[in-house]
Amino acid sequence: MTSPNLKAIALLALVSAALPAAAAVKIMTTTQGLAAVAKEVGGDRVQVESLSRGIQDPHFVDANPMLAVKLRNADLLVDVGLDLEIGWLPPLVNQSRNADIQPGGSRRLTAASAVAVLDVPAGPVSRAQGDLHPAGNPHFMTDPRRVERIAAAMADRLSALDGKNAAYYAQRLQDFQRRLAAAAARWQGELASLKGRRLFTRHRTMVYFLDWSGLVSAGELEPRPGVPPPPGHLADLVQVAQREGVKAIAVENYYDTKSAEVVARHSGAKLVLIPGDVGGEPGMDTYEKYLDVVVTRITGALR
Repeated sequence: MTSPNLKAIALLALVSAALPAAAAVKIMTTTQGLAAVAKEVGGDRVQVESLSRGIQDPHFVDANPMLAVKLRNADLLVDVGLDLEIGWLPPLVNQSRNADIQPGGSRRLTAASAVAVLDVPAGPVSRAQGDLHPAGNPHFMTDPRRVERIAAAMADRLSALDGKNAAYYAQRLQDFQRRLAAAAARWQGELASLKGRRLFTRHRTMVYFLDWSGLVSAGELEPRPGVPPPPGHLADLVQVAQREGVKAIAVENYYDTKSAEVVARHSGAKLVLIPGDVGGEPGMDTYEKYLDVVVTRITGALR
């Protein structure tokens, strides 16, 4: 017969296995890409959840009140910044009543603060210029160099919030940096013979990828950021493609592809559907898997 003490021990072990550690740092991120990096750095010392999904355009996310409830209990909020989430995150943060995750709060980390920002407008910004971001382009997660900097910033903030696990976070960061460096070397090998090749994109989402990869933008399907492409603009792009030998049109899979299909049909360039983020396709649950698909598909179309 099992003794009462042994039964109690068995029950305690079962409860401990079923429940997360009480000390786990609860991290909310605005995108799945940031969530994936947070998991790499935090390991089993954190619980991570994204407010959006990789199949969504991160500019436009439904500000569901339930997300504010999740933010209320967050130990750390990691956002992209540069107004990427300006249309939906501020009301959720305000509704959460979590003072520490307000902009500049001790439990708020804006990823843009850790990277060198591109596409900063030189002069005043107006709506006539489209959906420009006054502080610069927020689509930096396509550059592994910048992602490494963001991971380091996460490790620093986690160490400040959870000092007893600082050594653990430092080791996790080092392991991630090593794997990312190996992957980046492989990707650069695939890109080496293609540097200088030109391609179209839908939106200015690939600026950092181009800066890292050595590929060159031949233009965007949008005449101005966020403005749907009119027929005349698409006709101009067809001429550019024919004149400059543009072979690829990279479009994130959360965009409508009709305009890209028109340019592809008349120019001979290949439409390349790419995931917009980690989680943008089934099974794509890490940053390395995400960028591996982006690199493979774009290089395949440019060869």
